Amino acid sequence: MEISQKKYSNRVRYVFGDEELDYHVQDSSGSRSFSVPYAAISRDRQTLVERNQWLRNVGLLWIVLGVVTTGLSLTGDQGLKISFWIWVGLACYGAYHLFSTRFTIIPTEAGNLLVIDGPEGQRILDEIVTRRASYMRSQYDFMPENDSPEQHRSRFKWLHREGVLSDDELAQRLAVVDAMDPARGVPGPEPGARLN
Repeated sequence: MEISQKKYSNRVRYVFGDEELDYHVQDSSGSRSFSVPYAAISRDRQTLVERNQWLRNVGLLWIVLGVVTTGLSLTGDQGLKISFWIWVGLACYGAYHLFSTRFTIIPTEAGNLLVIDGPEGQRILDEIVTRRASYMRSQYDFMPENDSPEQHRSRFKWLHREGVLSDDELAQRLAVVDAMDPARGVPGPEPGARLN
């Protein structure tokens, strides 16, 4: 499955595989690509607003130029005459604030994933969460034979903190661990049995 995004000079492409995500981003400063396993994608979310710094700098320069030329017009015979550079500068500075790109940043072990906010962005975020949870369930949602009940509890609590198990699923798994804990004396399922 592939989802692409484009806004101004930013182009982002996500290719969702079975075990990893392929990511490619290109903007006015260059491009970058990497692949990252779903388990290496963080649950943290950050935001970034990108604006065109050139528009801001030129806008401010032209505003200052316009103020200076307007001030100089007071020394002439015609009186105060507002310079058109002020209006050009204000237009550029307004465009700097208006034309922005808002990103959600997802940290990973390979680098940050940038998702452009919007309907497609939400679809990408949902797909990452779903595939990450599915992958982590397949890799970690079981009870290794040689682990102690406390290690099983720690494993399931970690999966819960990572958003892979719901509150109900965590309670079910902890009940299974408690049932097979020799200290409690209640027989449970066979060690090594998958619980999902």
